Amino acid sequence: MVVHDWYLIEPEDPTRNPVKLPNSTSVLVKSVLSISEEDVGRTLTVQKSTQLARRAYLLRAKRRVLEPLRTWFTVRDGASFYFMPAHVSGLKTASVKVVSLNPRNRNNHLPSISATIYVFDSRTGSELARIAGNNLTAIRTAASSALATDILALKEADSLGIIGSGKQAHAHLPAMLEVRSFSRVLVYSPSKAHRENFVRWASKITAVPVTSTDSAQEVARKSDILVLATTSRVPLFKGTNVPLGTHANAIGAALPSSREMDTTLVKRSILVVDSVEQAVATYGDIVIPLKEKAIKKSHIRAELGELLLDPNLVGRRENQITVFKAGGLGVLDAVFADYVVSQFWRS
Repeated sequence: MVVHDWYLIEPEDPTRNPVKLPNSTSVLVKSVLSISEEDVGRTLTVQKSTQLARRAYLLRAKRRVLEPLRTWFTVRDGASFYFMPAHVSGLKTASVKVVSLNPRNRNNHLPSISATIYVFDSRTGSELARIAGNNLTAIRTAASSALATDILALKEADSLGIIGSGKQAHAHLPAMLEVRSFSRVLVYSPSKAHRENFVRWASKITAVPVTSTDSAQEVARKSDILVLATTSRVPLFKGTNVPLGTHANAIGAALPSSREMDTTLVKRSILVVDSVEQAVATYGDIVIPLKEKAIKKSHIRAELGELLLDPNLVGRRENQITVFKAGGLGVLDAVFADYVVSQFWRS
């Protein structure tokens, strides 16, 4: 953790009343916390992250959040940017996450996704912290998938397939292990080196056999639970290859022009999303089938928050495919960021 000493609240009047911080500690704020990826990783456990995600979705379902629809734009021949503001009733903070995405960056050995979360005092508007957002985003997304998987996946599901080998894939493996007992894990990435690195890492955190394959189709065919965590703009497997009874978490594509699932898989599935409004406006996995008139908005059966309030809302059967499609919600960032900042002020 680094504290920037150049930030002052009204430095011309150092005798002003102290500002109340998120943990209610009364101090004069003289600096902005700078919280690193490593700090975030040390602060958030799998169990705590699942609790925070559940809280965020339930608060949203109860309409206790301010969460404008995220905005985004793409620079010609450049990156895509999107902005996710949110505030939760009862919290003393508000946050805005700024995300950039450029899959071509990996050709230059640069991260394809970059995120920063800015945290503010919700009363004064003063900036409290800047959080490196890649780990937090991956962790809260994996926690969301774990919540959906626990409700939607068959209890006897014992094979996990992961398509992707980046930060989201790394966050999802421990999250999935928390909600199901697997006999094997199969992973695919277009890069042989990346998927082999993933297998080496995975073997250090679990005794479950983890193997790689050069075929996304094989992962789709052989997995009871699927995690789709890529930056691909087009589907990497055919929806006809997904067996009945499969549950899929699709979390990699978040722009209207990109998708990880083809129309066939979306049509075959019982579809649950993090946000209906956001899904029909910005998720290519949903937007494209809607434009094709292959599905209607009513094909979306529920939001995850609604499902947490009533786990029987969907009524899943063994011969059905379920899909949880998420592109990320500002309320998740707000709840997680508030917790992370509060832990640093307490320490």
